[in-house]
Order: sequence, then C-alpha cells, then structure tokens
Amino acid sequence: MKVEFTVTKEGKEQDPKLQELQKRRATYRANLSYAVQMQDKYATEYTEAMQTEADQLTIDKLELKLSEQKLRIEFYGKKIAEVEEEIARYKVERKKEEQKEETSGKEENESAA
Repeated sequence: MKVEFTVTKEGKEQDPKLQELQKRRATYRANLSYAVQMQDKYATEYTEAMQTEADQLTIDKLELKLSEQKLRIEFYGKKIAEVEEEIARYKVERKKEEQKEETSGKEENESAA
C-alpha cells in the first residue's frame, strides 16, 4: 500500500526559483547541523583521549577531525548567509516587478476609459 501526500498553497503560485533557493538553504542548514553534531562527538572523544593519555596518533587524528568540522561549520555558515541574501534580493526584485505590473495595469485602464 502506497500513501502519498500532496501539500499545496491555494491561491499562491509556487515560484520555482524561490523554491530552489529555499531548498539550497535547507540543505546547507542540514549540513551545518550535522557538522556541529560531529564536532561535539569529536570534542568528547578528544577529551576522553586526553584523559586516558591515548597515543599521539589518536590525538592528532581527533585534532584534525575537529579542525575539519570547524572549517565545515564556517563554510556552511557563509553559504547560508549567501543564500539568504539571494532570497532577500530575489523577493525585493519580484516585488518591484509586481508593482510595475500593477502600475502599468492601472495606466492601461485609465487610458482605456
């Protein structure tokens, strides 16, 4: 048995470009969340390794993993900011276009009367 759900917003058109930007933002947020989780995991492992006086190779590996996660967090933070800026710019641009259409529509109605 297969069940499918379809969610629609009645009365509003879904803008494909806006949807694509929102999907990208959601993907970056999920990746950021995962990187934070992994950083916490490696930080715990690193602390345990330091307390148990593990060999230097293990400690070095964990330090590298922590550094990698820090870089991932910075990267995805920047990407999220870029996409959010793109979304804001796109919404402003779209609003301007809608206002121009409304203005030109009013002018056409007035000239026809």
